[in-house]
Amino acid sequence: MSQYQNIYIKISEMICDAKDLETEDMNENLTLIQLEFDSLDYVELMVLVKREFNLSLDADFFIQHPNISVKILCEHIDKESES
Repeated sequence: MSQYQNIYIKISEMICDAKDLETEDMNENLTLIQLEFDSLDYVELMVLVKREFNLSLDADFFIQHPNISVKILCEHIDKESES
């Protein structure tokens, strides 16, 4: 399994759990806005990324990328975790 796939699985599981979605309802092209993220969801996502990938995302990242898709987020985490 590629690093990207591992990241996508963990992120999508967290989103499905937080938003009461079925796994098959999730796809990587959905944006966090389409998923109706609220402030607690963003905090939970930041904690997950720090815990699982030892990468810090802060609120400014999401402010600068308001329409970020799950795919772009996972690609960013993948790229930054390689550095």
